[in-house]
Amino acid sequence: MAKKKTKTQIISDKNKKEIFWNIVNSILAGSLVFFGAFINGGFSWEGVLAAAAASLIVAITKFKDYWSKEKNEYCKSLANFV
Repeated sequence: MAKKKTKTQIISDKNKKEIFWNIVNSILAGSLVFFGAFINGGFSWEGVLAAAAASLIVAITKFKDYWSKEKNEYCKSLANFV
């Protein structure tokens, strides 16, 4: 059954897909940093923890960059809700 679209709907299906793919892109960027840490051939738990921390920072930063450009689109409707 199809969903009814209302005027008060904050996030459309197109925007949900865009947000989802930007989250996936952020995770991929973080995973590239994580796996790139093992290129030198060495393996240690300290290296794994440092790579995990760096990949988490990269993933969050990538999504934050996207969200800062889109924030105005969603916050204006959110202010009406609150």
